[in-house]
Amino acid sequence: MSNVEQETQTEERDPSDQLYEPWVFLKMLDELASSELGIGFVYAVLDVLVTRFGLDDATVVLVDEALGTQTFRHRRRQAELDLLPNGGLEPGVYTVPDIVPEIVRDAVRSVCQLSLSLHLARYMASHDALTNISNRRTFDSALHTAAVQSSRYGWAFTLVLADLNALKAINDTSGHAVGDDVLRMFGFALRRSVRTGDTAARIGGDEFAVILANAEGSEVESFLDRLRTLLVPSGIVIEFSVGTASAPRDSTDPAELYRIADARLYEKKGKIKR
Repeated sequence: MSNVEQETQTEERDPSDQLYEPWVFLKMLDELASSELGIGFVYAVLDVLVTRFGLDDATVVLVDEALGTQTFRHRRRQAELDLLPNGGLEPGVYTVPDIVPEIVRDAVRSVCQLSLSLHLARYMASHDALTNISNRRTFDSALHTAAVQSSRYGWAFTLVLADLNALKAINDTSGHAVGDDVLRMFGFALRRSVRTGDTAARIGGDEFAVILANAEGSEVESFLDRLRTLLVPSGIVIEFSVGTASAPRDSTDPAELYRIADARLYEKKGKIKR
């Protein structure tokens, strides 16, 4: 190929190709592989973009089937939707000044979209779809961790098992849709009743569990009072029974703690668990 032909091809090449630098996408993939996924990662990518191109501002708009349209602006500032195309409903990366090559913007949007999707998938895998609190798998892991820490350091915690008393009757008389509403209401109240560091989970059909960190006696009663208070505005009478077991006083073995709390729960319901 002659020098003239090479020069001609260079001149005809898309300017964005010349501006594209592979480090952009590779840097983001490296972040994705080594960082906790979620909103924090999206903002980290915007930081990388702003620093590399000396931008004043950057916003990424993502669309997810479950979450709808999500907008993220550099430094976690509130997005100015009226300044974005189509009021911020159009997916893409928008920068000030508008100097970032399209191929780089596409790379940024794609890796942020991937992060959001993976974060949602991870969340759904660890949470109950109906009540939006932790599921049995997450609860078992949290109970194991709490028991190990209690055995090693003497840290106290209380396991609370809760069982709805009349869910079957509600399903039989009012239908499963109403029964599902009761479960959602109870899960919502449970989530609002716990403190930071506690774990609330749905572990079966009408069975729930809570791990109350650094809690015994009065702290447990305070939690139950909060739960009952939050259930009142629901408009539906939701009665439940509870059984508790505390570590390290009762045991530091997860299976034994669960057995003790379960036995105490059924004792209160007037049943004998064999």
